[in-house]
Amino acid sequence: MKQIKCLAISNSYPPDHAGGYELGAFNLLEALASECGWSNTVFSSVRKKKSSWTADPVLTGFFPGKLGPELELIKTKRSLLNDNGAIVTALKQAVMETDIVFIFNPRRLVLPQWTSVFALGKPVCMLVSDFWPQDPYGSDVFYSRMKEQNGALRDHRLRELYHTVPPLDDFFADVSGVIFGSRFMKNSHSDSLAKIKNQSVGHWGIDTAKFLSVPFSEKRLKTLGFCGRPEPEKGLNMALDAFRDLSMQYPELELRIASDLKGSSFGRSMIKRIHYDPILKERVTLLGHVPHEKLHAELYSNIGVLLFPSVWEEPFAITVLEAMATGAIVVGSDTGGTPEVVDDETGYLFDPKKAGSLVDACFRAIVPSEVNRAKSIAGIARIMKRHTIDSMAMKVDEFIRKLL
Repeated sequence: MKQIKCLAISNSYPPDHAGGYELGAFNLLEALASECGWSNTVFSSVRKKKSSWTADPVLTGFFPGKLGPELELIKTKRSLLNDNGAIVTALKQAVMETDIVFIFNPRRLVLPQWTSVFALGKPVCMLVSDFWPQDPYGSDVFYSRMKEQNGALRDHRLRELYHTVPPLDDFFADVSGVIFGSRFMKNSHSDSLAKIKNQSVGHWGIDTAKFLSVPFSEKRLKTLGFCGRPEPEKGLNMALDAFRDLSMQYPELELRIASDLKGSSFGRSMIKRIHYDPILKERVTLLGHVPHEKLHAELYSNIGVLLFPSVWEEPFAITVLEAMATGAIVVGSDTGGTPEVVDDETGYLFDPKKAGSLVDACFRAIVPSEVNRAKSIAGIARIMKRHTIDSMAMKVDEFIRKLL
C-alpha cells in the first residue's frame, strides 16, 4: 500500500477539551497514520500534547476561543499582521512535499491561510462536520468576531490580507472532494458546496478501547448523565426540568453533569438554579470540566442513561458514540445527525419542541426492562460495527486514494 503524505490543516490539535470536531480530527489523523500508512504534517492553532504519529505542527497563530474573546482577538490580530506571511510561505512549501491537503472544518480556520493552497495544483479534500454559512467570509471565526467588535475590519492591513482570498464564485472550484460527518450535514450543504463533485459521508468514529462496555443493571439505570458545553443550545436547562419531574416519582435518581459550568454566564446560571432548588441540590452532582481521558471513569461507567437534549441541529456528536459504547442508553433530541445513530433499536428520541416529550422518553429509559437491556446491547453493537475510529479511517483512506 502506497504511503500517503498528507498536509492537514486543523484547529486545536490535539484538543484540550472533551468532544468536538477537534477531537475527531486528532483521532482520525492518528488512525490514518497507524492503520493506513499515512505520513501527516499538521498546521494548527494550538499544540499542548505530543503525538507518537505526527510531528509537532506548524502553528497558524489563530487563537480559537481558549483565551477569552478580547485577548483572543488581540493575539490573533497581532499574529496575522506580524506572522501571516511566514505562515503562508511555510504552508505553501509543505504543500509541495505532500500528496493531499486535508482541511478539517474550514469554518474554524482563517481564510487567507487555508485558501492559499488552492492554486498550487495539489488535491484538496475537506472534512465538514460543522455548519458552513452561505457566505464563506462569515465562516471565518476571527473575521466574524472582528466585525462584531468593530463593525468592519478597520485596519487596512487586515482588509488587504482578506482581499487575497479567491473570488467567492470560484471558492470551491479547486476542491477535489468533501467528506461530511453525517448525512444530515451533507443535506444541509447541498447548495453551498454543490460545486464539489466528489462527496461522501464519513460518520465520526471513536477509540472503543477507551470506552469499554459496562454491564447493564437496574442500579446503573438510576443514574443519568449529561455531557456538553455550558451553552443554551446543548439543552441543559431542559435536562434539569425533565430530571426534576422524574425525581418527584423516583427519588432514588441521580444526575451527573460533566461540564465546565463556571466557564460561561449560562453555566453559572445553571449552578445557581441547582443550588437554590432543594430537589436538584440533593440529587445533582457537578463534575465540572472532565478531561477526555477521564470521561469513562468519572461519567460513562457510572450512568445508565445519557441525556442529550440539544435544542439546535446537532451535526453528529461524539459524546453520543462514547456513551453508547459503554452500554448507556441515549435519550436524544430528534434533530440534526443524532437520529443516524440513535433510533428505536438503540435508544430513545424525543421532540425538543414538544412539551413533556423528554420526560416521557426518560420514564421509558430508566425502567430495567428487557427492552432496555436489548437497546443497551444494540447500542454497543452499533458502535463496534459502524463507528470505530479505525473503520472511519479505512473509509476516508479509500475515498482519498480514489481522488489521487
